[in-house]
Amino acid sequence: MKRSTLLTILLSSSSMGLVAQTKVSGKIFDKDGHSIKGATASLLRLPDSALIMQADAAKDGSFQLHATKNGDYVIRYSSVGYTTMNSKMYKLSGTDQTIVPAFLQPSEHRMETVQVIGKQASVRQYADKMVVDVEGSVLAEGNNVLELLEKTPGLVSDGKGNFSIQGRAGANVRINGRDMYVSGEQLASILRGLQASEVSKLELISNPSAREDASGTAGIINIVTKRNTKVGFGGDAFVRAGQGRAFYGGFGGGLHYKVNGLDMYVQGNKSYDRSNSHNLTERSFFDQGNLTSFQRQQENKKLDDAAFHSVRAGAKYEFSDGGILDGSVHWMRGNYKPYASIEMDSWNYPENIQTERAVSNNHFDESFKNWTFNINYVNKYEGEDHFLKFNFDFAPHGNDYNNRFETEKFNLLTDQKTAIGRTNVQDLSNTTYSGRLDYSKPLTDSSKIELGWKGTYFFINNDVVNTLLDKGSWIRDHATSNRFQYTQHIEALYAIYSGKFKKIEYQAGLRGEYTFINANQVTLNKKNDQRYFDLFPSGSLLYHLNDKNTLRTSFRSRIERPGDHDINIFRIYEDAYSYNEGNPDLKPEKSYITEIGHGYKNKLFTTLGVSYGRDIINWIVRQGDQVGENLSRPENIGRYLNYSASIMYNQTLRTWWTASHYINTFYNNYSGEIGTINLDSKGSSWTANSRHTLQFKYGLRAEIAAYYRSGVTTGPSRTDKRYGLDLAAEKKMFGERGMIKLTANGLLRNANPQLVSEYGNLKVFYSDFPDNRKVLLSLSYRFGN
Repeated sequence: MKRSTLLTILLSSSSMGLVAQTKVSGKIFDKDGHSIKGATASLLRLPDSALIMQADAAKDGSFQLHATKNGDYVIRYSSVGYTTMNSKMYKLSGTDQTIVPAFLQPSEHRMETVQVIGKQASVRQYADKMVVDVEGSVLAEGNNVLELLEKTPGLVSDGKGNFSIQGRAGANVRINGRDMYVSGEQLASILRGLQASEVSKLELISNPSAREDASGTAGIINIVTKRNTKVGFGGDAFVRAGQGRAFYGGFGGGLHYKVNGLDMYVQGNKSYDRSNSHNLTERSFFDQGNLTSFQRQQENKKLDDAAFHSVRAGAKYEFSDGGILDGSVHWMRGNYKPYASIEMDSWNYPENIQTERAVSNNHFDESFKNWTFNINYVNKYEGEDHFLKFNFDFAPHGNDYNNRFETEKFNLLTDQKTAIGRTNVQDLSNTTYSGRLDYSKPLTDSSKIELGWKGTYFFINNDVVNTLLDKGSWIRDHATSNRFQYTQHIEALYAIYSGKFKKIEYQAGLRGEYTFINANQVTLNKKNDQRYFDLFPSGSLLYHLNDKNTLRTSFRSRIERPGDHDINIFRIYEDAYSYNEGNPDLKPEKSYITEIGHGYKNKLFTTLGVSYGRDIINWIVRQGDQVGENLSRPENIGRYLNYSASIMYNQTLRTWWTASHYINTFYNNYSGEIGTINLDSKGSSWTANSRHTLQFKYGLRAEIAAYYRSGVTTGPSRTDKRYGLDLAAEKKMFGERGMIKLTANGLLRNANPQLVSEYGNLKVFYSDFPDNRKVLLSLSYRFGN
């Protein structure tokens, strides 16, 4: 194998082109002067019109391109539904230029059976992130954001608000660049209430810079919501209805107004959810390697009453000197009232005698209310890279739980019948204040420095009251009831230096975070304080081989701090036999990630990555206090290794047929001691996603997506394969102001994803039968501008 070929394979990456000697800035508008978000500007070098770089226009139509050599260039402008045009010739010689705006004319060119238009790839790879287009996807309709993330290339979700990027667990979820400040089941509830139709795109940032919080050992998932880009007054309205095993639907709409630098909007929706599902759980209990008892649990779940509300509003003003003041508020509320019936059979071994049968009826009443207030200001100086930004967030969140578990036990050896019951009432609230300053200043024509500060204050109050059924009366369970208060205060400073030398672009960053944590078990009158300071170095290099090939390498260090639910020692019951509790002795986990990669013609991207972690926080299921009970509790796993490789390819099969393909393989290895037990859990996995978009005439468009995920090893657990095939179509009406969409999720899908967990004296097998085959019809109409 030639040395150059071997080097390309070893350094393969997902990077885009390199910023080089000359920066070209411009804007793209339609014939009426409205900016065209997502329009493509292509830099072509004369005389052979070789493609040097491409860039997609931002919301205001602006774009930037960078030329690697002096010479004569033209810029080609293109966008869906518009005629492609070329600029005049520009002579670039190392001095940055701002060129005249481009105004595109609507395209009327059609084929006999299809409309000839282009479309940006649904999955795009940049130097520091992968971007998934949601707004332009027909299939996004009918999904909530939790379901959307479960099908996103490169992501693995456990359905409980925990996500992995390229096999690495611990992704930090944000909305519009702002932290959610909730995790686990709280985060899952919010994502279920947020509809994919509200989302513009998803950003998967596997290696964030020092500018971002160090939390999230796997990186960052940023959910970017839609925002108006049109001048004048307008709005939209929609209604949708779907059918799975039960009916569900929703309605909503919004208004916007933009004129003379002022941009205001309000958007709201209400959705209803209904579902039926069932699952099977088998638990094997051992003593010194010998099977002592076995349980088979069959559960039927039904959700008859779930409603979600979401309202977003904001205003932005652009001052004549270039400064921008932006404020927004986002309110969400959700309420679930599912119930479940459980049949549990138990056997003793080695006699193989069935000893007990239990029938449970569990009723849940859970709700949440989430607010996010944000205000930010950008003061721009001379040049795009010289600015000062201020941002402040205020985010109160509340959860209420009123759950009831009633069980009748039948002792098959004595014919004795026993009725037991338990209630779990929680009042959980958390409040977050966060402020940050970011300053950027060019030092030379080819380098700049960025400095910043961020302070975050996070407070939680959790009041849990558990009661037991005793001879027909409900009495307080003092052993498990608890009031818990948790405070986390983080102060952070960062510095980033970036520049370029010939064909190399480089960046070096350092972030320091001081953490103060106070955990107060009010019921036990016990406090636990933690104070520590950490440094997080980061760096990246980009090398532009030629007009078609680029290389990238990067390094980051990250942290995952134990949350309030991780260290709260009092128990939360899921049913009569299952409960979880926190671990106050948890340490923060640290991880170190490096990636190398290659990009070819903005179409083919490959990435190799290695991640090492220590003190990994993982929830582990083990035998509970009583025979037949199981307890879930977080532990620090000593060491973790992840090796990953991914390939993404954007393909144009026909003028009317585009596709994006993504394949990710990874290997996870967890090892270390947990108490007296040695853990050595390892396994390889792979995922694949393929999405195809077909554009026909008469405003008809179709989309097909297929995905596959093999088994994934996480701590002592391994999930089984999951796969699916989704189909959607849309038709424009009423002069392209109206839209009708039909989606079918789960035409082909894995009906019973499975999981196996083995730790200590307990082995658990879980098989789920979710309600994931659904058909949805939606109607929308846009009025005004």
